[in-house]
Amino acid sequence: MIEKPMSWLIVFYDVPTEPTKQRVRIWREFKKIGALYPQMSFCVLPNNKENKEKIEEISKFIEDNGKLIKISTKEDDEKEHEKMLELFREERDKQYDEIYEECEEFIEETNLNIKNKKFTQEEVEEMEEVLDGLNRWVEKVMSKDWIKTSPKITNLKECLKKCQEAMDQFAELSYSRNSH
Repeated sequence: MIEKPMSWLIVFYDVPTEPTKQRVRIWREFKKIGALYPQMSFCVLPNNKENKEKIEEISKFIEDNGKLIKISTKEDDEKEHEKMLELFREERDKQYDEIYEECEEFIEETNLNIKNKKFTQEEVEEMEEVLDGLNRWVEKVMSKDWIKTSPKITNLKECLKKCQEAMDQFAELSYSRNSH
């Protein structure tokens, strides 16, 4: 009889969907050694106090509506730990890239408003709301940037500064046009 395990091996893998024979081969090899493929969604979070508290809140909802298994691990292999951190870095950097693109669009729209002399109070307020939203978005992503600060944040902060400058110029021109 096999002894009841006190810890689990959780293997994350991602291989191309084509050719399918690669995926099937991997699946078959894992099934041969008794791997379980639960039809469950999963996520990975840092094991810290804040996340544990939030998981407890979420757990109640999940258990009322489905199944939940929580497994805590400790990675002893530095190489594997670094791979996991890299996944988090890639996800965070994708978010920074997306915000950067939105900032560039904001600057383009502001410059277009100036070029087209679209100087209304409503447009100024709308653009201010968009800029506030961009700043909140950056703060939200930065609050989850627990690994180490991404080098992309420097460029993003510079772009946000340019957004603010474009907004200030647009608001100033709108005010001077509408106050006469």
